[in-house]
Amino acid sequence: MTNSFGTPPDPNNLQGDEKMLALFSHLSLFLGGIVLPIIFWATNRDKSKFVTFHALQALWFHIAYVALIIVWVFAFIIIGVVGGIGVGAFTSATGSQEMPVFFIIMMIGFYATLFAIIFGAIAYSIFMGIKSYKGELCKYPIIGKRVYAKVYGSAV
Repeated sequence: MTNSFGTPPDPNNLQGDEKMLALFSHLSLFLGGIVLPIIFWATNRDKSKFVTFHALQALWFHIAYVALIIVWVFAFIIIGVVGGIGVGAFTSATGSQEMPVFFIIMMIGFYATLFAIIFGAIAYSIFMGIKSYKGELCKYPIIGKRVYAKVYGSAV
């Protein structure tokens, strides 16, 4: 059921649908991207502050996640272009093509960080989904307080 403005919901008074929608909002990272949180927010913004809170948090987390990956890939490309990492950069004085150790280390670091971002975001989304399914108002770092203030009217 809906709560009065400014008061967080009681986990015991939440309906099963509210918990399920909050769960799917967080899990939409690999179920439907940003589309599901937008749909859940639009259809429940007047019905359930709990679903609205979790859908908006998940939406902003997904946007930040995609932006972080895009920035990471572009930074790697720019470093590669500026650093002269191209096919021609691997030609040695003898004319044979060699791959410098720096390039190999850079590629390993790039992919390790990229996979850490991807798997970290997936794991954190699952964690937040489970917490929301239990009826908790768990907040993402940075965006959680802003979304809470937007939905409930005060930053707690």
